Amino acid sequence: MKFVRSMFFSGLCVFIAVMPLSAQTADLKRATLVYDSADFALPASEEAALKPQQMPAAGSPASATSGFIEQLLAKAGKKEQKIIRQILDIGQEKKLFNISKLEKKLSKIDVPAIMNLYTNLRALKISKLDAGKIDEIKAALAGIDQALAKADIKTVEFGNLSFFAAMTRDRMSDFTGNADEKSQLRASAMQNYTDAIDTLNEDQAPASQEKVDDAKERLETLRNPFGEILPLVPKKGKSQTLITSDYGTRIHPVKKTKRFHSGVDLAGWKCNGWKVLAIGPGRVVKSAWESGYGYAVIVSHDVEGHQYFSRYAHLMKKNRLAAGTLVKPGDIVGYCNNTGISTGAHLHFEVREGSLSGKTYDPKNYLPEVSILR
Repeated sequence: MKFVRSMFFSGLCVFIAVMPLSAQTADLKRATLVYDSADFALPASEEAALKPQQMPAAGSPASATSGFIEQLLAKAGKKEQKIIRQILDIGQEKKLFNISKLEKKLSKIDVPAIMNLYTNLRALKISKLDAGKIDEIKAALAGIDQALAKADIKTVEFGNLSFFAAMTRDRMSDFTGNADEKSQLRASAMQNYTDAIDTLNEDQAPASQEKVDDAKERLETLRNPFGEILPLVPKKGKSQTLITSDYGTRIHPVKKTKRFHSGVDLAGWKCNGWKVLAIGPGRVVKSAWESGYGYAVIVSHDVEGHQYFSRYAHLMKKNRLAAGTLVKPGDIVGYCNNTGISTGAHLHFEVREGSLSGKTYDPKNYLPEVSILR
């Protein structure tokens, strides 16, 4: 999963993104800001009242802004602040929006708490958090749940908060050792992901569509198990699938030299054209010619906080799933063939961790029992 490249930064930036602009202010469209997650840490000292020079100029329509907007503006550069203030002034003057209503909307969200939650989430991606931090995250999630429950209309803001809560709970579930808590966190994450999809699906903004794609991928992963599927399926009434070459060091069948075999070869009588299935939920990250592998499909899987890649090689050129396709366990990724370096039709199947060329694992660990041809 891409996880998150950018995070919705409160109602102000969303409002600016959708606010209608006249022809003379079209050049201000670049003020639709996307904040990097590294910008979300808010020191306690910054939560106090801001310095006078950071406030809008006296008499400006935007001068009525409270600490909510000012906390957001403080995270932007001086040039960006100037552009945003110009938009606020023009919007207020032309009655495109009402500052007091915007402030009321923002007041429903604890901005510092959201920032602190995002900082903790980034730490959670690296290592486990102590009990105190976990309690902070749970308290912040409770605040988000309250804000979502009070929402009158399911806006883009609602969708982004739902997605944010979902990925936080999703990630926390990977670290808890309590089975009941894991189940509860995942159930809540799935509901949050569903709400995010329902809300953001109609918004054509790239950031919203990326979240929708990520949410759909995580839902499939949380709903479905990884492994215990035979990736090469015989045609009805035809033969059976066997392991014709096992994982580990072997004599290469073509080059006749001792080499490490990074996967298992699966085949059966007249297996050319047999269906090749994804063994778990994920997304196709590559579907192309790969030298000795021939035509291959690689699927990325995010399982229990670990990223695995399953490779299905020596496929037919036609009818392979395209890169970017979301798959469920058992979906057809391609058809068995003998492209690449091969002595006959078979499927080379392997599992790696971390990257396309990462550490390999014996793929039999993820398969149902398969007989080995002796």
